[in-house]
Amino acid sequence: MNQTVLAPHHSRSSVRSQPSVLVDTFFQDSALPHGGYYRTQQIAELVEQANCQITPFERTILSTRSQRLLAGLKAVLSPATFGFILRHQLNIRKSASAIAFCGFQRHLYTTVLKQQGDSSLLLWEATKNYVAPYVAAEIGWNVIALPHNIESLADGQDIYPESFETEVASLSKASAVFCIAREEAWLLRLKGVNAEYLPYYPPEKRYRELLEIRQQRQASTKDYFLILGSATHPPTRDGMIEQIHWLKQSQDSISVQIAGRKTETLEPYCDRANFTLHGSVSEEQLTELLIHAKAILIHQRSGGGAITRIPDMLIAGVPVIANGNACRSAFEYEGVYCYDDRQELIEQMQHEFEIPPVPPRPIAAERRFKDCVLKLSQAQSS
Repeated sequence: MNQTVLAPHHSRSSVRSQPSVLVDTFFQDSALPHGGYYRTQQIAELVEQANCQITPFERTILSTRSQRLLAGLKAVLSPATFGFILRHQLNIRKSASAIAFCGFQRHLYTTVLKQQGDSSLLLWEATKNYVAPYVAAEIGWNVIALPHNIESLADGQDIYPESFETEVASLSKASAVFCIAREEAWLLRLKGVNAEYLPYYPPEKRYRELLEIRQQRQASTKDYFLILGSATHPPTRDGMIEQIHWLKQSQDSISVQIAGRKTETLEPYCDRANFTLHGSVSEEQLTELLIHAKAILIHQRSGGGAITRIPDMLIAGVPVIANGNACRSAFEYEGVYCYDDRQELIEQMQHEFEIPPVPPRPIAAERRFKDCVLKLSQAQSS
């Protein structure tokens, strides 16, 4: 896919009537599209619908590893870093790596934000970089936080933010927070954060692709169950392994296909003839697998955020069988079959599945987000 998520900033003369919004994301572009990439695309589309001009956040001020290491070392020794930590009462470990991370990110955000002469609203998806709203406050920027998940609670992730308390304190500094998971918005509100729920819904190009799969499924044979996901993501891999163990305890007549990045590494667990491992697949191969799947199986023992595959699969006309943790924020969708133990999983797989209806757009939530973007961008430009 060669679509650019965040359009380059046009000349001021061509967008004079549009407020400019700086968008900070880790998923600006991707050769292998995934849930985070599509969430960023969704947000970009909503920003443009709010009649705002997008400026991508540039991280190229330190382009090499040696430059970053040197900047980190300088940050550890810098009085400005310690002054920043004390001024904002940041609850971080007093280790060299934690101080270097804080100092480096302070330098990055200070540099990039001060370069933006026609924008003072930051849409902050890269919430792992927890210093951003503190820097923004010092410079006089508004911040809308859009966490893809609560980073401090995610299994198998890096150490920043270092604690839930650190992350909550950082998010509380934002003017508004829009979460991808209903449960995370609820949790953050309990901690005093101004959090709302903005469900994932696929961007337009992705939506059209999924509808094409739905159309092809109308007359196709449904031959197997499909496990789909990246085995490089620890919660996804752990869930796949547990689900495979559960399926192996049932009758061997259930055909299961498994596809996704590095899923070939699951071969030691798939020692039955009814399991077929595909590993990484092309878009064309994935489409073919989805056209003939009875349902998709999703199983997670832990994990934050929300699984974007669920609304995607329902739009594609593929029923979803998911355990309670995996279908968080998706219980209300028709076509989702939930289970909590092995017996329930097998029972749900016995259904005569029909093509589920397309889930409705979260129009009210989208409107609240667009209204917030427009209000804060106009407040800063007035």
